[in-house]
Amino acid sequence: MLSIKAARTVLFFLLISGGIFSCTNESDENEIEIPCLAEIKKLAFYYAEQYEKADTEYKWGGQDLLRTIKIDCSGLVINCYQYALQDSRKEYKLIQPDMSSAYMHSDASFPTDSPETGDLIFMGEENSSNITHIALFEKFKGEEAYFIDSTKKSGIDGVSRRHYPKDDRRIKSYGIMKLRK
Repeated sequence: MLSIKAARTVLFFLLISGGIFSCTNESDENEIEIPCLAEIKKLAFYYAEQYEKADTEYKWGGQDLLRTIKIDCSGLVINCYQYALQDSRKEYKLIQPDMSSAYMHSDASFPTDSPETGDLIFMGEENSSNITHIALFEKFKGEEAYFIDSTKKSGIDGVSRRHYPKDDRRIKSYGIMKLRK
């Protein structure tokens, strides 16, 4: 059995060596991934509407801030969520500050069959399973899926509100953005 003096010495040694407490920042290891909260998703969608109102143009690789005018699909989603997280007054963050649509699909979202406003729509070419595009889901109305995205094709150049039939083969899946807490 240890004497009180010996027990204090062992405890002191453990404390200063980091055996019980550590001075290193282990916050990343202790963070958990959670599905995005409804209030943050709605704020992200609100910011997508602001990009749309600002006549934002499409630019591949673009991640310009709201006051500028060129952004791509993943830049739109990331920026809208970053703005929403700043406004949420809670301490959450995105998995990464710069992500592609394919990465968000595979590593930064939870799949869902019941998307809500602000959730993610993953898209790609009709005859491919590859994820090459992302949008912010707005709603289902009838047999249509409504969303806001940034694209440059078929007379569209920039951020716009669009819709596809629910069963359109370009829609690959829906997701809920993961956040770190």
